[in-house]
Amino acid sequence: MNDLAPGPLSTSSWFTTWRFDAVGVVLALLLLVPYVWLLVEARHRGVRWPWWRILSYVVLGVGTLLYVTCGVVGVYRQTFMWMFAAQVGVIGTVTPVGLSVGDPLRLLAAARGTKDTIVHRALHSRFARMLTFPAVAFVLDLVGILAIFFTPYGEHAVRSSLIGTLLILQLLIVGMLYVLPTLGDDLLPEWATPPIRTFLAFIDGVADAVPGILVMTANSFLLPNFPGFSAAADVLRGGLSHYMDQKYAGGVLIAVAESIGVPMIAAVFIEWMRTDAEEARATDAELDKAEAARNAVTSRTDVSDAAEQTATDQPWWLSDPRLADRFGKRDD
Repeated sequence: MNDLAPGPLSTSSWFTTWRFDAVGVVLALLLLVPYVWLLVEARHRGVRWPWWRILSYVVLGVGTLLYVTCGVVGVYRQTFMWMFAAQVGVIGTVTPVGLSVGDPLRLLAAARGTKDTIVHRALHSRFARMLTFPAVAFVLDLVGILAIFFTPYGEHAVRSSLIGTLLILQLLIVGMLYVLPTLGDDLLPEWATPPIRTFLAFIDGVADAVPGILVMTANSFLLPNFPGFSAAADVLRGGLSHYMDQKYAGGVLIAVAESIGVPMIAAVFIEWMRTDAEEARATDAELDKAEAARNAVTSRTDVSDAAEQTATDQPWWLSDPRLADRFGKRDD
């Protein structure tokens, strides 16, 4: 499929250029509708979901997906290589972070009242744990991005609707395989403590720049049959050379990766603080429970000692049942 942009790119195009993209709209609905339903169910159970998580899921997650498929990026992805790179970078990095910060797994548990759901069981299976293991997910992410620009995969994805759809699904799923466990609380091994996750987020931010650097410094055309490099697209490109277009594509990959790196580290750090606060509250509750148990035992002991002391303070003849009646009456 060769569907170039309707006209040259302008400043207003960033806000006014839109077209319906079935893949983007369907994916957005598949992501948004279940999340809204879980919000309603959680609300019925008395759970108020944080507004910033909802905002992240809807705007940074679903919103960016719609923008790069139906907005100006989706419209010009076949005209400019750097627009195609922007779509790849956003769907593979920004959208997964937005969705993961929305914490759909914890919301699912809150809505259902349990973590024993089919989704949780699937994510805790051996195969899922292998895919979400940091090293495996990292390699899948890095190799997938490199394959787009250093093999014919990228060209076919731009020209074919079917392969383009597979590319979007690949970017979204692989991105979630790395980001969701990093921001979650029980999808990684026990050794992946919050400090380790913060380090993993930092490493991911640094490594995500590698494909951009390689694309920017390449000396040959990586996608020679890119639709925007045809003569028919020259009038739309505003004089931008193919070589500089490729340079810009690498720069866009770097910019997108680094722009989301700091927010992701911040999100992991916030999750770290939340986990510490929950552990502190649990520890305080256990200490309070133990203190209450000690106080109860002490109270019973004091009562018993007082009773024994009262009995001991009585005269010896009153303590003897055989003499108590006789001397008790005499005392009266």
